[in-house]
Amino acid sequence: MIRFKPLILGASIVLLPLLSNLSVLAQNQSQKIELKVYSQNEQKQSCPEKVIVTEQSRPYQEGSFTKDGSVNLSAYASNISVLSSNEFSVTWVGKLKPRYAKCLASAGMTKVDGEDYSGNLNYLRMHFVKGKVYFILDLAGGFDPNNYPLVVVNKNLKNGNPTWSWGGSD
Repeated sequence: MIRFKPLILGASIVLLPLLSNLSVLAQNQSQKIELKVYSQNEQKQSCPEKVIVTEQSRPYQEGSFTKDGSVNLSAYASNISVLSSNEFSVTWVGKLKPRYAKCLASAGMTKVDGEDYSGNLNYLRMHFVKGKVYFILDLAGGFDPNNYPLVVVNKNLKNGNPTWSWGGSD
């Protein structure tokens, strides 16, 4: 007769750390957020069709959550810098590269990991205007589970591209 208690206990000891690691991996997986570009140009070739943003949740930290993000804005522009910022919003600006210099468009969130974005806060937006591109992280109107506003934790440039962190309490 097979003894099931030791077998179950042994399997639990082996599987528990594995399942725990899978949970951490799932939390740390990055998301690809697609911003669809809506052009006013008759010749749409002067504008990109979409811009991809990457965001990743930090590992769980008691009392709060944080997401880190980045966008390869240097694919479309040069001389990127922070134009303005406050606790809830950051705007980066850059000079459009010649290929996109005549683009007149706006962009907003349409997909997350290939699925239609159904959120009610379009917190990542772009403007292509007068030879410049504006990339906007705007958390205004967003709130955490405790009804506190979402806030910008960090804003920066890494290799000439915007990077940020935002979060709230849990």
